[in-house]
Amino acid sequence: MLDRRTTFASFTLALTLACDPGGSAAPVPEPVPEFPEADWLAAGTPVAAFGQLRTSGKQMVSESGEPTRLRGVSSMWLNWETDGYAQSRDALEWMRDNWQISVIRAAMGVEPDGAYLSNPALAEEQVRAIVDAAIELGLYVLIDWHDHNALDHQAQAEEFFEKMATDYGEYPNVLYEPFNEPLAVDWSRQLKPYHEAVVARIRAVDPDNIIVLGTPTWCQDVDAAAQDPVSGENLMYTLHFYACSHGATGRNKGSAALGRGLPLFVTEWGATGADGGVADPAVCDSEADEWHQWMRLHLVSWAAWKLDGCTDASCLLRAGAPLSGGWTDEWLQGHGPYVREKLLE
Repeated sequence: MLDRRTTFASFTLALTLACDPGGSAAPVPEPVPEFPEADWLAAGTPVAAFGQLRTSGKQMVSESGEPTRLRGVSSMWLNWETDGYAQSRDALEWMRDNWQISVIRAAMGVEPDGAYLSNPALAEEQVRAIVDAAIELGLYVLIDWHDHNALDHQAQAEEFFEKMATDYGEYPNVLYEPFNEPLAVDWSRQLKPYHEAVVARIRAVDPDNIIVLGTPTWCQDVDAAAQDPVSGENLMYTLHFYACSHGATGRNKGSAALGRGLPLFVTEWGATGADGGVADPAVCDSEADEWHQWMRLHLVSWAAWKLDGCTDASCLLRAGAPLSGGWTDEWLQGHGPYVREKLLE
């Protein structure tokens, strides 16, 4: 997503392309999934309950074939997350036991100063800390190439994901996200070939863990991907929303993709504006409720942006929140209370 460090010009472009001109549809009734989602609490950890995830039609299912939905949070861009909440084993354990998260997204920045391209050893160390802790704690973890211009860095992405798959592909905990929020690029001519190349490198060493593929226009145009999907098993597609900017038009795109049998994963969302609540601290909980009803209806997995302590409305925590968890009400800010509520539903 666009971070507070994004230039005003980029921010304006993002809102122009990503905001929902159609507004919100009329309220929908509380949905009831056709199949109840599997629950992990009795098993102690999500991975103990669900095991090796896979796709079956448009649905993520557990190792035993039960419809399964993951819910959790995303790290901040790791190159900018100076506190290290997502890298804290204690914080992840506390969120598992108190917020019932089942997935953590490791958002590895790629382009900015101090990110992967300029400091690959540090970036990889940060990702590995999260992955290792998730494996120990029985959580699922999304390894995210957090880049808007990954088409320019395909060779580096292929090398990185082959390395991650070689080291972690044996663990059912791991999911791969090879391209965070592509820009307004063509799916079939540009994005699909990129994904095919990265998927091939992963599949050469990891035949089965789920790979979540980014879609055009900041992961809005899942309907375009649904018309020409990538061939292969256990592939899902990314849909992102920010409730103050994205409404019924985004859900309609998602429904169209699901109607074509495309499995979706909302790897990033906020109850804020598309800039993550940088310019405006509004939390649009009513529109976010519409999205959560839709995700519940279709058993779509999600990760909320972002596990960080700052003043952006999408930051879950206040600056100075304890690194080890234990976040009572006074430590939550922005859409943090809303995210906690949705995790515990």
